[in-house]
Amino acid sequence: MKEIELKDIEQFSKIYNSNVNNKNLENQIKQYGLDKVCINKEIIDENPPSFNIELEETKRYDQKDSLRCWAFSGINVIKRNMAKNLNIDIMNFELSDNFIIFFHRLEKANTTYEKILTSKTTDLSKIFKKNILKNPVEEVGNWKTFVGIVKKYGLVPMTVMPITIEGENSSRVTNLFSETVRSYAITLLELKKQNKNIEELRKIKLKMLADNYEFLSKVYGEPVKTFNYNYIDKDRNNVTLKNTTPNQFVEQFLSIDIENFVFISNVPKKNRKYGEKLKNLSSININKMKYVEFLHISAQELKELSIKQLKDNIPVMVGIYIRKFADKISGVLDTRLYDYESLVKYKNLNKEDGMLLGDIELHHWMTITGVQIEEGSPKRWKVEDSYGDKEKVNGYYIMNDNYFDKYVFTVIIDKKYLSKKQLELYNQKGIIEDN
Repeated sequence: MKEIELKDIEQFSKIYNSNVNNKNLENQIKQYGLDKVCINKEIIDENPPSFNIELEETKRYDQKDSLRCWAFSGINVIKRNMAKNLNIDIMNFELSDNFIIFFHRLEKANTTYEKILTSKTTDLSKIFKKNILKNPVEEVGNWKTFVGIVKKYGLVPMTVMPITIEGENSSRVTNLFSETVRSYAITLLELKKQNKNIEELRKIKLKMLADNYEFLSKVYGEPVKTFNYNYIDKDRNNVTLKNTTPNQFVEQFLSIDIENFVFISNVPKKNRKYGEKLKNLSSININKMKYVEFLHISAQELKELSIKQLKDNIPVMVGIYIRKFADKISGVLDTRLYDYESLVKYKNLNKEDGMLLGDIELHHWMTITGVQIEEGSPKRWKVEDSYGDKEKVNGYYIMNDNYFDKYVFTVIIDKKYLSKKQLELYNQKGIIEDN
């Protein structure tokens, strides 16, 4: 390997100092920070918070230091529908994320135990290589996770099961609960080595899950079996739902068929063609251990489908990357927002190479609730986040259409909005992915 030599450093320094602007920029960046120096205010002006298709405003959720963006985004997709059916002012209606996360974590524990019980090996080192115990009960999820919980356990209003202190910061519970689940998993492995049959092991597993239920109940609160819900409706009537179960609450007031919503993605890779139906092996879900399936199509088609759904007053859950070219003060997402390229010699990657090299990835779920269309094409999008209303524009981003092209990976769309051809492609047999 050819090393950097001191004479090379001397040459670099000469080149750097030959441009008087470099020292000026160096001093500004040291004093004010990179983004403040590189931000292009004209781009902010090009992205005003105005939209000609815009859903009704709602109260912003705040996930704080949790990893519940997918749960809040899922709630944001359905809460307007439920509020309408309840005849309640949407600003006075919230659904409990705590209820969802309780069962999400309990189900994840069960999934981890089942992977151990059905594994062909009892060698812990091989189990470790399969990543079964790497992140056994972390909070991350997606739309399929959300649907699995809602269909099985139902939902409750926020007032019935409010957020707890530990629910606002997931790391402590995650660390303690993960270690507990790993410990029980090792116990199951040891029992497998003793040739105990699967029926015996699953009885032991139930006792472990009972302990897990106790753990989660004490940090999040035990989920209710039935509840009373009192509210003032839009007609100023005092309404009380009595002895309602979480499942009855969903059955009575959620009229959107959430099982009809699917993953539509733009995830370019080498040799991948538009129209392919894929499965993501790294995204196994709690709902009967199913993988996420998605249809890979162009970003333009993702936009067209999103607009169709928005026009029907249904938000669009969106999987996105927002760690670059994002300004939390103005709320603008735009690939031109910071002039890194000319000011600090930054070189960007295209979407395909960025994904391949791990430079960009789907790490956050938000909800599209509006769009500005000009001359038949989307100009910018209103994207509701789940970090309160103090930053951005009352808690939502203004996403320029160029950002959609580069950093949006997935939209969750009701199949009824797919074209005949898109539906045929989605219904094809899935192709197994390696990642």
